[in-house]
Amino acid sequence: MRSTLLSLLQKPDDDDITYVLETAPTMKENAVLGFDESVLVFCVDVSSSMCSTVQEPDGTYVSRLEGVKMAIDQQLTRLSREYPRRRVCLVTFESNVQVLGDCSTTPTTLSCNYEDAEAVMHETSKLNCLHPVSEAVNTIREAVRHLHPQGSTALGPGLAAALSIAIQTRGSQVIMCTDGLANLGVGSLEGKDQIRAAEPFYADMKNLAKRNGVSISVIAIEGSYCRLGQLGVLADATGGKVNIVDPLQLRDEFGNILDNLILATNVHATMYLNPGLYVRHESTVTNIVTRDIGAVTAIQEITFEYGVDRGQTDDVALSDGGYESANEKREGGKSGKTKTQNPVDGREWLPFQFQLCYLAADGSKVMRVFTQRRHVTRDRTQAEESVDIRVVATHAVQHTGRLAEQGRYSSSHLYNMGMSKSLEKWKHDCPAKHQLVCSYQSRSQGLLRSIPSSKYSSTSLSSWAECPPLAIGSDAAANAVYDAKRVSFY
Repeated sequence: MRSTLLSLLQKPDDDDITYVLETAPTMKENAVLGFDESVLVFCVDVSSSMCSTVQEPDGTYVSRLEGVKMAIDQQLTRLSREYPRRRVCLVTFESNVQVLGDCSTTPTTLSCNYEDAEAVMHETSKLNCLHPVSEAVNTIREAVRHLHPQGSTALGPGLAAALSIAIQTRGSQVIMCTDGLANLGVGSLEGKDQIRAAEPFYADMKNLAKRNGVSISVIAIEGSYCRLGQLGVLADATGGKVNIVDPLQLRDEFGNILDNLILATNVHATMYLNPGLYVRHESTVTNIVTRDIGAVTAIQEITFEYGVDRGQTDDVALSDGGYESANEKREGGKSGKTKTQNPVDGREWLPFQFQLCYLAADGSKVMRVFTQRRHVTRDRTQAEESVDIRVVATHAVQHTGRLAEQGRYSSSHLYNMGMSKSLEKWKHDCPAKHQLVCSYQSRSQGLLRSIPSSKYSSTSLSSWAECPPLAIGSDAAANAVYDAKRVSFY
């Protein structure tokens, strides 16, 4: 494929070029084609805790399960009207897992070993016979109305069953709604030993969904504890959504997920920089970096941070709470060292190229290439005037979230302090920038208040212990981290 890539050393005729690398596969006459006929799987917790109630404004009480029922009912009406060819499947889990499909046939209670994910998926795969939602809406609605809470929480087997159906059609979605810990079968999260034992299962489910272009959204009922630190990776890696929702707000939340349609799957994004630059915050020093994104929706933002490579690229925190790279220290006067010659020195412009490889809705493999040249300036004021602070703010919150997810809590605070200091200079330029900087500060501080910490001061860094990845105690903290990683100020 090298012959199709654009050289960074020359300016192409067009800065946005699309290549079709593989044409769409030949489809059988009755095969599903395109995402409009994709499958939406509602994977619903109907364990006994789902009978807990919340009070509506008029004083009446509604159970958690009733809230889920109302949300599904509303989305069925919308789907049958706006996406009549999409197909809906219902999977429930308590002590048993039931696959109701489109509810046109008798529900199947899985009889396999719930400790064996492969067995669950194998038994479920035989049951996928779904009609368009426009034809099945009434039978699904009637089945949803008759759901009732009982038993334990076989969340892992329920997830495996739902995914077994979803992966048969690229671009499908799974919405999993639960109010408690997985405590039965594969993926149980009740104790430390079980959490460690469950890690391979959730990793397998995440990777399987990603390979097959399926997004998984995880909705936790407010007032419950589900270990979103573990479950949230499913949504984070597949383009889904993680959230904690009041049962009375589930209708809006389900609607937001359905609005976020998958545009492409198996997405890989590669950034190419001049050899004199490097992409910051990567495990190795490189001017080329690729990210495996999976399924992509319209609201996702991807950012990269780069610097000038002077041969020393470790990031360091300043004693005053600022943040800069070791390269910047070498270049600035603080260390007193002489600048190292770099390929970008003396250049009037630098090329940047971004390549996006993905599978389109029709199954064709596509590569889209964006190439731009940017002028180099030695005037700091001129450079700052051209900055799009929406990009800077988006990247700052996303990277702060990534550091927190890795358990690098002190690093996340220090990074945020440095970026806040940088963004502060734009706060008084105009009302729009003032509002954006304030929004950034609110989002970032909300995240940092959620993660484990002691009171921060620049003289007490030793009190900040780094923790293992996903060692986030509360669901609220995990939710804040995953939300930060997908924030956008556009």
